[in-house]
This record gives sequence, structure tokens and C-alpha cells, in this order.
Amino acid sequence: MAQPTEPAQTSAPEPTEAEDGLSSAQQELADAIFSAMLEDDELPAAITEDQIHCLGDRVAGVFSDERIAEMGVNGAQLIEAYVDRGSFALGDDYGITDDEASEVVDRVLDCLDWRLVLAESIAAEGLPAEQASCFVSEISDEGLRATIESGFITETEDDFGLVEEEVVRAFQSCVDIRELLYQQMVLEGLSEESARCVADGMPEGLVEMMLGGPELEDDEAALEFIGELMALQNRCLTPEEMESMGGFGG
Repeated sequence: MAQPTEPAQTSAPEPTEAEDGLSSAQQELADAIFSAMLEDDELPAAITEDQIHCLGDRVAGVFSDERIAEMGVNGAQLIEAYVDRGSFALGDDYGITDDEASEVVDRVLDCLDWRLVLAESIAAEGLPAEQASCFVSEISDEGLRATIESGFITETEDDFGLVEEEVVRAFQSCVDIRELLYQQMVLEGLSEESARCVADGMPEGLVEMMLGGPELEDDEAALEFIGELMALQNRCLTPEEMESMGGFGG
């Protein structure tokens, strides 16, 4: 008869280690990133829970326990920052080095399809999905890295972290400004007929400016421009619409 064997002895994990290899301090940051993003009602639908876990783990893994203590960062602070700003912006609140910022971006690049997420985010701002996809296809790899960095490292006033020149170039390649104006004016209460009249009759100079073209040169040009807009208003809008919209010169 076989003798009973002693159960295999397994050592308990070190108290500072989490199951996925992160220390407890790192895991706190990873969990905070996951919780904050999961509760974000405006998070693009293209981002899954598994991808959020990936983002949290990869970002937290950049910083050692000693570095986390040195920065003075904890999970509650990350959640508060995200709720307040819609981004973690670690570099705005903590002394993140350039090397750490670059490593964060390197680590999270393959967590999800960033171009798909960016396209969905841009479409949520009102741009038709097809044009949003075209816009994103025109963004360089460096521009994509800047977008990621704007979410995790440094909050920026630039659209999605993209520099103006890149936005203008992508806009010019992909966006039908007149169609965008038409849709916006319908949303603001104009009839489809009036909105189409205004969008199609919009001075070419204004369309060019909206696409990043040159500004008006002087006051005389500005007055002429306003005159064109007022004539367009009188031609396209009903009296009720002019009153509700306040007029181009109002």
C-alpha cells in the first residue's frame, strides 16, 4: 500500500509582489488606471476591459517602488486627476523624466489599435466616421505617439496632442468643410434647405481659413468679408432663422 505523501510545499508570494509580476505599489497604480478608465462614460467603445488592464499594467510597470515613492504618487491621486481632467497627465503633477515618458509610450503602443481609438474619438466630436478614419490615416507615427503621451504624460491644449501643422494637413486631405458646416447648422436649428444654401454659398476665403489657410490681411478685407456673409445670410435664412441665429454679424 502506498504511503501517503506530504502535500507539496508552496511558498507564499512575497508581500510586495502581485500575481502578474507587479509589486503591490505598482499594482495600486495599475488598478487605479483601470478603475478610472473603466468608469469613464466618454471612453471610446473600441477600448475593451482587457486593453485597459494592459494599459494600466504597462504604465505602472515603468516605475519601480522606489521611483513611485520618490514621485509621491498613489492610486487615489491618479483617479482624482483623471476624473478632473480626463487624462492622467503624470508629467504635469510628478517629475516624469523624458526617458520614462518615452518608455510609457513604448510599452502601451501594442495594447490596442490607437488609430482606431483616435478615429472614434474624433468622430465623437462630430466629424463623419469616414472622414475621421481618413484624418487618422494621415497622422504620422510620431503624431500618434504624441496623442498617447497627451493622455498619460502631459495634458495639452492641442487637439488630441497633435501639433497644428499635422492637424491642418490631415484636415485639408480628408475633411469636407462645407458638408461639416451644413451638418452643424442643421444641428443648431436651421432647416436643411437654409443650411445647404449657407454651406454651399460660404465664401471660399472662409473655407480656406477653416482649413488652416491665411487670415484676412487688413480691416478693409475683413469688412468686405462681413458684407459677403451678411448677403449670404439675407439670401439663405428666413427672418425667424436670422433672429434665432443672431446673424453672421451679430
